Amino acid sequence: MRRHKLFFAGISQRPLMAAWLLFFICAALSALLLQWVVLPLWLPALHAGNGLLMGGDWVGFHKIGVALSQKIHAQGWAAWQLSPYGHPPAGMAAAFYALTVPEPYVLIPLNAALHATAGTVLMQMIRLLGNDDGIAFCAALPFVFFPSAMAWYAQIQKDGFYFAGAFLCLYGWVLLARVQTWCSGWRAVLTGLFWLGVGLILMGSVRTYAFQLMQGMGAIFAAGLTLLFIARGVKRVLPWKTCIFAIVALGAIPLALKFAPVETRGTAEVPQLNAQTDGFSWHGADFAKERWRPTEGLPRFIENSFLRIAVLRNGYFVTPGYDAAGSMTDRKRELLSATDFISYFPRAIQLGLFAPFPSDWVNTGHSSGGTIMRRVAGVEMVGVYFALLFLPYALWRWRFKVELWLCASFGGILLLIYSYATPNIGSLYRLRYGFLMLLVTLGVAGALAAWRDFRHSFHNTLPSKA
Repeated sequence: MRRHKLFFAGISQRPLMAAWLLFFICAALSALLLQWVVLPLWLPALHAGNGLLMGGDWVGFHKIGVALSQKIHAQGWAAWQLSPYGHPPAGMAAAFYALTVPEPYVLIPLNAALHATAGTVLMQMIRLLGNDDGIAFCAALPFVFFPSAMAWYAQIQKDGFYFAGAFLCLYGWVLLARVQTWCSGWRAVLTGLFWLGVGLILMGSVRTYAFQLMQGMGAIFAAGLTLLFIARGVKRVLPWKTCIFAIVALGAIPLALKFAPVETRGTAEVPQLNAQTDGFSWHGADFAKERWRPTEGLPRFIENSFLRIAVLRNGYFVTPGYDAAGSMTDRKRELLSATDFISYFPRAIQLGLFAPFPSDWVNTGHSSGGTIMRRVAGVEMVGVYFALLFLPYALWRWRFKVELWLCASFGGILLLIYSYATPNIGSLYRLRYGFLMLLVTLGVAGALAAWRDFRHSFHNTLPSKA
């Protein structure tokens, strides 16, 4: 009995470590079950071999990884590439295959660790809102346990790195926004910068355009936090010297990201207006020159941002395989100017938050695998809808917490960007997952807090016993 008490006391003292271990074990066991039992024994029609699901990018990543690992064995590690054919997951798989065996299950510990890290960071950010371990733990569960997440921790995909990195970037900003950080000295400030840097490395290692996304988010955060630190200085919450230093440090982050690598391949390579010639770079400039309608008076960098998204969106309509996909939506709604983005805004929010819609849950997909994924998505979206019902309550309850607004704006803005750029519901469902889950996590926390608040107020209204 004493050992049990010591065990649970240890969990209560280290809730984040306990949560990470639980998330890791569950993800690893689920991945093994899918690869070794579900696909080969229960769903052989969907099994592409080696524990991989048919129809995904991971099949190609595995083949590239196997070929590269064989090349490493023959020529040495000088032959290894981080991103063979522009696919970082294949390069990482090759390294693991060369060190162990060429089977996808050897990647499970890494993928499970990334997934567990992302879930634990979510939990920690909710803890900062109300210092309630129970609410924070439960709020992170949808992200960790929704079945669609198995697409990256049980297969070979970029998203485990990307979402873990995104949450660590956000956590770094959250730490740098807190008064407690700047009152605690250099070590606390460097901790925030450290997690921000680790997050950028993880995101940029698989999707180089993440640097540009984080530069934009950093500019928004730096501008907002500048006003906040000025207010803190006026109210004497912090010394003016500390506030000025914080403003300079935070503003330097998006400026530093101007020197980060730029995505230069595939549909992610986008044209930009050239200040000297008013021409465009990249072969996709045909879209920009012939179809894009510039907005007079709009600053060039804003025009370029809209143009980037429009080109990415157009890529789905002209890329073989996507143009005829059953999950394509709004084929006739092209974005050809900045004003088109404004008129499409309500639809982008609708798709980003609520797609796939209930009618899609019961429809039959183009394949048996597609049908199964529609059913899985339907179950998950019921949970999403429920959580989003309580998001307004969370925004009201913790409205004075800067951590809340950083999380909500981070998730909402990036969700909206992907909604604009991705007219394929299947792709959008995966690409937006982490950012939608940020809002879902806040909603679940709001629902649990609402229940506790209701119980507390109800008990207070009961007549006391004489």
